[in-house]
Amino acid sequence: MSDDDTPKYFSFEERQRQKARSRARDEERLARGEISATELQRESLQFRNLRRDRIALTRDKKTGKIVWLALEPKPVSKEEGD
Repeated sequence: MSDDDTPKYFSFEERQRQKARSRARDEERLARGEISATELQRESLQFRNLRRDRIALTRDKKTGKIVWLALEPKPVSKEEGD
């Protein structure tokens, strides 16, 4: 069995080093003016198309449609706010 055949394991330490290098690279890009903070934030989003106002719970067994949970803030009535 060669080294390439050994199982690969996730290394938290290596992942921390990767993230630190990435942050340093991003800070350098910002300092040089290659990218704006807003552009960097958009670039860094892992789930660009994720809707933050609702999540899928499951599929309806009869219709096959996705059942959604709305995450919209509950409106505050004037009586509750005072």
